[in-house]
Parts: sequence; structure tokens; C-alpha cells
Amino acid sequence: MRPRPPAPARVALPTYRRIQRPEPRGGPTLVHLMLLVTAPAVLATAALRPRSR
Repeated sequence: MRPRPPAPARVALPTYRRIQRPEPRGGPTLVHLMLLVTAPAVLATAALRPRSR
């Protein structure tokens, strides 16, 4: 009979650190900026569409 292998040693997990990131600058987010640009264009396209009879 083979001898049992030794139990694996416990490994300490690294402590969690927050990623150092610069604070975001103020102003509209990318989503808000896209809505501000595309919404008027979509509404104008719908309003100025030629109407068929």
C-alpha cells in the first residue's frame, strides 16, 4: 500500500485593494451625451418626413 500524500499547505489569499483610479471629471456621461445628440436628430427626421397620400 502506498503512503498517503501530505495534505496541501494552505495559501493565504491576497488582501483586496481598490484600484487607484482618478476621479471622473464632472459633466454629462457618455450615455447622456449620446442621447443629447441623437434624440433631436431622430425627432427632426420623423417630423420632416414627407407624407404620402
